[in-house]
Amino acid sequence: MIRRVIYDVEFRVLIKEKLNPCDSVLVTGSCEQLGEWLPNRCIPLNRTDKTDDGEIWSTNIKIYGPQKIFYRYLIAQIVRIDDDLNLIVKKWETFKKARLLSLNHITNEADDGPPPITDTTVDSEPPDDFPAIFGCYKGEDRTDIGWLTGQTEIQLRFHSNALQIWSSKLRNSKISLKVSPIDLNYQQENEEILSDQSSQVYTPTSKVFIQSAILRLSGCEANFQSDYGAVIEKDDYMVVKIQTFEPENVAYHIDFYLVDETTSLRKHIGFAYVLPIHSNLELADNKHINRIVPIIGLKHNPIGQIKIDVLLITPLESVQQKFLVTPSKYWRQGRRPVNVGHRGLGKTNTEHIPSKAHQTTPPNDSTKQRIGDSSTPPLPSTSRPVQTKFVSENTLASFKGAFQLGFDFVEFDVQLSKDKIPVVYHDFQVAITLKRKGQEAELFVIPVKDLTLPQLQCLKIYHASKEGEVRKGDEELDDDDQTNTNNNITPTMTTTTAAATPTTFTPMTNGENEQMITSHSGQQQDEKKFRSLFPTLQELFEKLDPHLGFNVEIKYAMEYKQGGSEQNHYFERNEYIDCILRCLITYAGKRVIVLSTFDPDCASMLRRKQTLFPVLFLTQGEKGDWPQFLDVRTWSINVGLCFIVTEHLSGLAAPVLDILSNKEFVKHVKENGKLLFIWGDEASDKEVSKSLLDLRVDGLIFDHVAELKEEHSTTENLFISEEREELEVINNFRQKQLELQHRQLLQELERLKTVRETSSSSRLNTTVSPTNQLSKASSIQGQDQSLIIDSNFKHLM
Repeated sequence: MIRRVIYDVEFRVLIKEKLNPCDSVLVTGSCEQLGEWLPNRCIPLNRTDKTDDGEIWSTNIKIYGPQKIFYRYLIAQIVRIDDDLNLIVKKWETFKKARLLSLNHITNEADDGPPPITDTTVDSEPPDDFPAIFGCYKGEDRTDIGWLTGQTEIQLRFHSNALQIWSSKLRNSKISLKVSPIDLNYQQENEEILSDQSSQVYTPTSKVFIQSAILRLSGCEANFQSDYGAVIEKDDYMVVKIQTFEPENVAYHIDFYLVDETTSLRKHIGFAYVLPIHSNLELADNKHINRIVPIIGLKHNPIGQIKIDVLLITPLESVQQKFLVTPSKYWRQGRRPVNVGHRGLGKTNTEHIPSKAHQTTPPNDSTKQRIGDSSTPPLPSTSRPVQTKFVSENTLASFKGAFQLGFDFVEFDVQLSKDKIPVVYHDFQVAITLKRKGQEAELFVIPVKDLTLPQLQCLKIYHASKEGEVRKGDEELDDDDQTNTNNNITPTMTTTTAAATPTTFTPMTNGENEQMITSHSGQQQDEKKFRSLFPTLQELFEKLDPHLGFNVEIKYAMEYKQGGSEQNHYFERNEYIDCILRCLITYAGKRVIVLSTFDPDCASMLRRKQTLFPVLFLTQGEKGDWPQFLDVRTWSINVGLCFIVTEHLSGLAAPVLDILSNKEFVKHVKENGKLLFIWGDEASDKEVSKSLLDLRVDGLIFDHVAELKEEHSTTENLFISEEREELEVINNFRQKQLELQHRQLLQELERLKTVRETSSSSRLNTTVSPTNQLSKASSIQGQDQSLIIDSNFKHLM
């Protein structure tokens, strides 16, 4: 009978970086004793020693066998609330394969003595150092920041000349500011007001984590604030990030200092207070929370004001996330640039430049498409099993076609319907018309967010954009279509680029539909489903090959610099992002997924709420002719690079024209360890794409995919080829193991044969002893030798 063995394992790690006094080092792993990768069950280590290289942290944990144990180290701030372990994870190890312990755990109950407690061995080549070095394993250095495990992040942003000093003496001076959190619970219960103090000193709390950063190319990494904070100038974009489990109990004290270049000391000139921010109920429409607070001088007189742009990021609820690295987040070194099909086989909707009389808001489709593209030529047919000529963008058929052409990813747009179901569609509005026989049809523009999923999927698609042709199409509805009408209203749809100016895309004609009719109604329904608009995000996971990567663009209505927005009265960001992330995490499986968005605040939320998928920031750049967004972080690729470094995003998706005009920018992105995807109509040009490939960008988002099929017809899907390579490596390794075992077996058989022959020869040549005692001893010795040989042979077999 096998006895369970308990191992007393010492986990010991060297931390080379400087830790905050509130920081702790913890370990998490795959077994129950190590918390099964859950944040609230991590095991804290103790600081045991300090060397020239850093601090040593260790602890002893009793672990049960039999099993192999995988584990990781992390640095976090422990917050105890009602005796529960809550973590603000600051950094954790993100090796694709976690550290491994292989335990010798089998013992026989018949053995004498108690079960041994043996040392563990690390199953690695070469073995891991002891103590381990945080973030370094098998010659690889990989760490990442954590996610919101339950705490809320409040971002205070100061930008666009936010600081205004009224005093003429100070107006042209350099000012630095520092934000300090105030724990209201602590202040109310313990703080005594001392009248003899000129300024209030706030005791730092271990329940709050705070960092700051300024978006500058010279250095934009988020760090702890210095004693006097950071100097803020007119065109700077400064971000202060506060994480806390009790946002309703945290207020903010802002100190202002006068900067003197001749000395390191700075004069305190004033302060301001910001009340707790713990709800998005202040939001008007889908805009930001803004606070304008006065700056009070040391004589309690107002000397200026500061405008604060606030972003509140709440944790993703009802989804349990663990310290695991997904194939999506681990981007293989040396991987070739991936080919991404824009909206599948390419965009198929035409675009119109709205007239000045109707242009109440800037065109909402211009964020990714050039306004000058007045039409899109029909895609040519192909001999491959792909319907390219009449396949609409963002449909299952379009995505399947791109996969059949060998593309690695498809890029598509996701937004929410009225019933908060993630659907795949690009524009924020659709145009519908009422069915009125004998009258010309009138188009009405309705936001996608105001229609439920069944309503969206019942919309009829028409080829023409002219109202007369729409009316003619209405009269030709068949009986099947009439059953979908309600109160004599037939919704029809064309995509739109402005509130009052509808556009069209290439639809399917009746003749083409007839070509798809088969004798099986089930096949007809499947084909119709594959070609229909508004597929749900869940359907894409269920119906498309798991080797096809998804570049999911999260749509969100943004404001324009010249006024107006892409869509008024939009969803609250946190709820919007949570609905999409829940679907992604639930159905992702092993599929490689990359998230992207034009909205910087959505990008920050996508990064803070999860750590499973890489997040790319889509930037407009400066070379395009589309309307500029209000958010300054979208204006240039340089500011975009600073933003992704500050927010710890995985990479940037930049327009092709900006990259071609500044090829050195690719090197800057790589030096920061970030991914770079390229988008834009020009990327589909053969010479341009070749130039971009020579620059070693990480991904190209192509339009009109079918036109490039000759170039990519021999290219195999990257993830299929990588999977086959991994299987080949495993099979080769197993084959070598079998060959080695086979050689060892033959050698052992030869050795046993030699021993047996030697033993037989010695027995024949041995002289029989005249005494019975010697004869008996010789017989016993021969039997023992034979038993040893037999036992060795049996053991070998």
